[in-house]
Amino acid sequence: MSFDTDDLDWAMGELTNLFAQANRVGILPHQLNPGLFSEAWTVLCFQPLEISTRCRQTLISMLTAPLWQVSKEGYIKRNFGFNNPDTPMRYENTFTH
Repeated sequence: MSFDTDDLDWAMGELTNLFAQANRVGILPHQLNPGLFSEAWTVLCFQPLEISTRCRQTLISMLTAPLWQVSKEGYIKRNFGFNNPDTPMRYENTFTH
């Protein structure tokens, strides 16, 4: 498979599929299909920094559950799904207050 540098949508679709499959079977995405992963990841690396960073964060979040999130109100929420997902611990965000 060969991507052009402007095929970000197609490459992200392929990477998303690899990351989802990897999460289900418990291995890393590049182990499923090294060639496809390399080609699609290369397209991602040639994007502007803001775009590639956001895409990488999205993909990595598919493999790991976040331990914290920042809410719209500027609070850091600890997210421990195994304790009680409905009542996250909140800490004031010192950078915005």
